[in-house]
Amino acid sequence: MNKIGIVEARIGILDPLRFVAALLVMFYHYLPFIQKKIGTNNVNFFEYGYLGVNFFFLLSGFVIMASAQNRSAIKFALLRALRLYPAFIVCLLITLFILHVLDFPLASTTAIFLNGLIINDYFGVPNIDGVYWTLQAELKFYACIFLLILFGQIHHYKLWLSAWLLMAVAHHFTKQPFFMGWFISPSYSFCFIGGISAYLIFNNPKSWYAISIFITAMVFAIIKSCGQIDGFVRAVELWDRVVVGVLTFLFFLFFFFLHNINRYFKYTKLMAVFGGMSYPLYLLHGKAGTSVLGFLSGVLGALESLFVTIILVLATSFFVHYAIEKPLFRAVRHKVN
Repeated sequence: MNKIGIVEARIGILDPLRFVAALLVMFYHYLPFIQKKIGTNNVNFFEYGYLGVNFFFLLSGFVIMASAQNRSAIKFALLRALRLYPAFIVCLLITLFILHVLDFPLASTTAIFLNGLIINDYFGVPNIDGVYWTLQAELKFYACIFLLILFGQIHHYKLWLSAWLLMAVAHHFTKQPFFMGWFISPSYSFCFIGGISAYLIFNNPKSWYAISIFITAMVFAIIKSCGQIDGFVRAVELWDRVVVGVLTFLFFLFFFFLHNINRYFKYTKLMAVFGGMSYPLYLLHGKAGTSVLGFLSGVLGALESLFVTIILVLATSFFVHYAIEKPLFRAVRHKVN
C-alpha cells in the first residue's frame, strides 16, 4: 500500500484564486456584450477567461484527493453531495425564476429534474445553463473516487493513477477507449490527474513517481488547451495558442510549488467568503446573469447594465453561500466527518 499524507492546515490561498477563476469565466461570457455594446477591444484578455474551468479541475483533483483520505466511501459521498447539490439546486431555481420573469421559454419538468440531478447528459437532455457541463465532469470524477474508496483502492494510487493517465494518453491519440467519456472526462483528465499528483507532491515533494505523473499530465494538458481553444475563441491565431499554453503551464506551476507558496500567504476570513461565493457565482453568472444583462441593457446604458448585473450576481452569490450553503454545511458536517 502506498500511504498518502493528509493536508492538515487549510490552504488559504486557494479560496481567493477560486473566486478569481470564477470571475474570469464570468467576464469571458460577458465579453461579447462588452465588445458589442461598449465598443472596446481593450479587454481581449478575457477571451482566455474560460481557462478558469481548467484551473477548477486542477483544484478539484487536489482537493478531492485530500478529501478522500481517512473517510469511508459513504462519508465521502455525503460530503461531496453536500458541497455540490444544495447550492446548485438553489441556483437552478433562481435561474428558472429569472427566465420565467423575463418570459424566456422554460425547459420541461423532466429536463429540469434531470438537470437537477446533474445526469441529463446521459439522457441526451440539454443543459438549462451551458456552464452545467462542468458539474457533470466533476460528478463523474467524484463517482470514480467513491468507487476507489469503496473497494479499498484509493491508497494504491500508483496503480490506478498510472492506468488513468495511460488511458487518457491513448484516448488523446486514438479516441479509444471510446466509452471513456461515460465515466470520466477524456478532455480534462489531465487536469484532474495534475491536481491529484500535485496533492501527492504537496505531501511528499521528493516523490519521483508523483513528479513524473505531474509533468506528463502537464504536457498533455498544455497540448489539449492549445487545441480546445478553437471551441472557445473566434479567429484563433498562433499567438492565442501560445497564450493558453503558457497560462496552462502557469496553473500547473502554481500547484507544483503550492506548499512553498502557501507558507507566505496570510489567510483571512474575507478570503473564506470569497472562496464560498465562487461556486454560486459560477452557477449564476451564465444563463441567469446574461438574461438579466440583456434585459437591463434595454433599460439602462451599457456600462450601467453591466455594472448592475455584476453586482446582482455577486450579491445573490453571497446570499446563497452565507444564508443557505454555509449554515446547512455547518449543521450536518460534524455528522459525516
